Formats: sequence, C-alpha cells, structure tokens
Amino acid sequence: MPHHVLGRLVGNTGDPTNLSMVLNSSFAGRRGEFVRVRHREQEGAAQTDVLARIVSISRSNVLYNSGLGQAVTELELLPGAHVTGEQILGKLEAIGYRDPEGGGIKMPRRALDPGSPVEPVDFQFLSAFYEFQEHSSLHIGNLVGYERGASAVPVYVDVNRLVTEHLAVLAMTGSGKSYTVGRIIERLVAINNGTVVVFDPHGEYGRALSGGQMCFNDRPDELDDQRDRAALPAIRDAFTRLREAGAGITVYSPQNPSFRQKYAGANQELALQFDHFEMDDLSEILPGLTEPQQRVLDVAIRYWIAHERTTPRDINRLRHYLGDGIDDVRQWDELSQTEATALNGRSAAVASMKLSRVLQEAQSFYHSGLPAATDVYEMIGRPTDRRGRLVIVDLQGLSDTAKQVITALISSEVLRAASSKTDRIRPCFLVYEEAHNFAPAGEPAVSHRIIKKIAGEGRKFGVGFAVVSQRPSKLDPDVTSQCNTLIAMRLKNPDDQRFIAKTSDMVSAADLDQLPGLSTGEALICGRSIPAPLLVRVGTKALVHGGESPEVLNVWGRFGG
Repeated sequence: MPHHVLGRLVGNTGDPTNLSMVLNSSFAGRRGEFVRVRHREQEGAAQTDVLARIVSISRSNVLYNSGLGQAVTELELLPGAHVTGEQILGKLEAIGYRDPEGGGIKMPRRALDPGSPVEPVDFQFLSAFYEFQEHSSLHIGNLVGYERGASAVPVYVDVNRLVTEHLAVLAMTGSGKSYTVGRIIERLVAINNGTVVVFDPHGEYGRALSGGQMCFNDRPDELDDQRDRAALPAIRDAFTRLREAGAGITVYSPQNPSFRQKYAGANQELALQFDHFEMDDLSEILPGLTEPQQRVLDVAIRYWIAHERTTPRDINRLRHYLGDGIDDVRQWDELSQTEATALNGRSAAVASMKLSRVLQEAQSFYHSGLPAATDVYEMIGRPTDRRGRLVIVDLQGLSDTAKQVITALISSEVLRAASSKTDRIRPCFLVYEEAHNFAPAGEPAVSHRIIKKIAGEGRKFGVGFAVVSQRPSKLDPDVTSQCNTLIAMRLKNPDDQRFIAKTSDMVSAADLDQLPGLSTGEALICGRSIPAPLLVRVGTKALVHGGESPEVLNVWGRFGG
C-alpha cells in the first residue's frame, strides 16, 4: 500500500474512542472512512497499526465566519495568496489493533503519539485485519465505502453466535430490515443447511412461495458483486434440491381458504393442539376473565384431558364441555366445592363464548375433521435429519391476539422439544417480525412469556431467535438485552435511539449519531458475531421478497390510457 498521509493526530490522544486529527484538505478524508495510525503499545515492542474510523468532520474558515457579518460579501483574497483560513478537523474512533500474540482485536491502553500521521487503508488491509472465517460465517454484505468492484470488502457474521446468542434487527419502516433478515435466513438454510422458523404477520416472506412455486431473483448475472453473482444461483439450486427432498421452503397457515388460494394449495394448514398450552398462559389467551370464569375454563380443560384419552384431542370436544356438555362436567367427582359453585353460575357460558371467539379468529387448532395434528418434529426435523428448512408461519390478516396465540404455542412446542431428554429437534432459529407486538414493553401479550423464556434458556438447547422491530422503544428490554448481535439501520426517533443506548452496551455514541443518516440497505452491525462494529451495505437476496412498497402509480394506471 503506497505511503500516503491524510493528516495528523492532534489534541488529547489518551482516549482512543475520541481522537482528533487535522486533515490536509477537504478531500483527504470522508465521514465513515477507515484509517490507520502507527502505534507502539509497549516500550521495545514492534509498531502495529491501529484501525480507526472517521466519525465526524468539521470544516470552518476564519475568513468566512459569522462575526464578519456583511463584510464577508466584500472579502476578496489577493491574487496568489496562500492563506486559505481553512480548518478541517476530523473526529476518530479507534476500533483497535491486532494482538500479535493472541490474534484478537484489542483497544490501545497506551496513549497514541500526538502528531502521528493518519493514513488511508485499502481493502486488502481491512480483509486481513478482520480475518473473517468464511467457512463458518455468513456473507451479509460489503463494507460501506468499499462495496463495489474489485476493492469490495465482504463482511461476514459468525453463524454459531448469530443463531444461538440471539439477534435484534431494529430500524424504522422502509430501511430494509426485513430484506436484511431475508438475506440472512435464506443463507442459513441454503448454505448452512439450517432450520429457520419465521412468524410472518404480514405475509412478506411467504412471497417466496407465491402461487405454490418458489420465486427467485431472476437476474443474478447483472449484479455488481462477484460473490453474490456466484452465490445466488447456488442458493437457488440448494432450495430446489431441498424441496425435491421434502424440505426447503414450507408455509404453514391458518385453516382459511384464502391461504389455499394464495399458495395454490402448497401450504400446510396449522392443526395445533390446544392442550399443549401451559395453564399459566390461559389467562393471557382470554384476557378479562373473572376468577370464577378462569376456574370454569381450568376445570373444563382438565375434564377434557381426563376423558379424551386419545391424542390429538379434538378442540370441538372442549367447546362441547363448556356448552351442551357442561352437565357432564358438573357431575365430575374431582371437583372442589369452589369449582362446583363456579360451574353452577353463568361463568361457563361466558368462558365458552370468549374461548370460541379466539379459536374462531386463529383457525389453527386440531379437530377431528383434519388428518393429523401439526408435528413440531416434522416442522423442525430431528438432529439425524440433514435437510435444511425455511418454515414460514403466515399470519396475514389475523387479529393481534390470534397471531400471539399461534406464535406462543409453536414457540412453546419448539422449546419443549428442544429441551427433551430423549427426543430432541435440530437446532433452530426463530424470527419474530414486528416483535413489539409479540414481546411488548409493559403490556400483556400471550407470546410474551415464552419469548422471554427462550431469551433466557434457548441458547443451551440450540434455540435462538431474532427480534425485528421498527419501534425498539416498544420492545421488552429484558428480551433485547439478551440479543448479542445488533443490526441497526436508519432510526430517527430519539426515543428509539435512547432505548438502544440503554439496553445495549455494543453501540457507542458515535454509532448512534450515524443511525439517522443511514441510507436504505445500510446497517450498523455490532456484537459477538462480528469482530468489531461495522457499517455494511447489505447484499442482494436470492428469494423474492414481499416487503417492498408498491409502485402505486403503476397500480393506479391512467384513466382511458
């Protein structure tokens, strides 16, 4: 790399996160650019390069300051004068240096030398510095500023840590967060042969199987990125082979004819088992139940389980015991006096009505008219099953309560099977889109408890998750604080920025300052799955994504045209 100096360090050099430099000219450096400074950490040790990033630039001119007022308009330099009056200062944030012994990235503990030259870096330097392990990592995109042509610097995230130590993807709407998640999950399945379950409240991810056919980007040969140009056809081939083997992309949906029409019958209808709910969840499924009504529902479920020994149990039999069959329940000899009293009131009718409403909204529970119940082992696969899966649970059009009920029950079944002593499922990665509706801060939600449980216990059983939200401040901080990788895209709301700063120690003040100015598709990635915080331009997906805004002018057309 040719020796070229952009400027020199000035001021206090003792804080590596807040360094200053004087730039040689306004073209010498740009905000977000990576630079290096030669440094000797210990006396007698060899010099090493400290990588840093320009986080801000200020430019002023003493000849054009506001104190001159109207006189500025009359200011004219003498011909041939070399005095420009320019002052160009850059703020640097050090990322660290490569420890020559351990190989890790370390932050300087000794102050850098004032006056040290600040030099540019090229893509070979960055690639060598980050030392991405391509065989165990996922190519998410290229470094911003180094994203095109032969000098592109690919950025990889560690798959093991990404999947098991949880991920948060936070950005305002239209920033590309769903597209980014789509890029990650299709590579987890097609390249890493993993299992991913997406809870899709708006049917965006289901677009990949629209009309019952897998839909792919049909112009990979036009991509500028050489790696994506090679990877996208490989991902397409992998999904095709997985689907021929009975895995690949599978869409589960409620028992509604509109979903059969959307997927041309290629979807699988959910037939969940209501008796697999934990009793603690029932009060959240049916909010507003009085104590006698909860007691009646509890008795009816116990009676249903005790007298319907054949599994899976028909949900309509539970409805029967809360309606016309309530007299059978009243005769049960295992009732307590309090329960018998509750059954003699109107509580049964009210509990039955509320339960029927939820069941009708969800349309996802097993009844005897269906061939079989939904099997979590078939959905996720056992460890001996080597077929990767992208499972999309399409919840489009359902009420918030129905979405939470389905999400909670599937998540609970996944964690239960993953923690089984005798019959486990494959490690899997759950994606909660619009997560502020499934794990909200300070509000009840049926799915809230199980997501917090997975956040705390899922890692040791091989169950990880991603929470995706456009309103981070509405998310439960206990959930986001367990996410060891953060992908933050454009965020302008000060409350959301403060929430990220409060719940994550991975983001510096300089990082937060960049979030409002990020372009669509640009992301700040930090955490344990990446060596150091990086600004990344997310690459292209192989599967078609349904999250883009519609081209309304094309849809509207022209009257009479």
